[in-house]
Amino acid sequence: ITQKAFAGMISRPYQVVNAIVNGKKAITAETALQFENALGISAVTWMNLESDYRLTLARNAIRNSEGAA
Repeated sequence: ITQKAFAGMISRPYQVVNAIVNGKKAITAETALQFENALGISAVTWMNLESDYRLTLARNAIRNSEGAA
């Protein structure tokens, strides 16, 4: 499925889907529910994936800043 087709499935702009795929925009609770409806994967799973991703980014940022000091 293309990003454009998926955006149509969830009635969101292509740019939003693209930004989520590229890690530039977070998955919100509303978006997670739209993903759940379109794909059958629970909104909780999407929210957990988002949380894990953001925590990983934060950990990496801390490690990088400690290494630069």
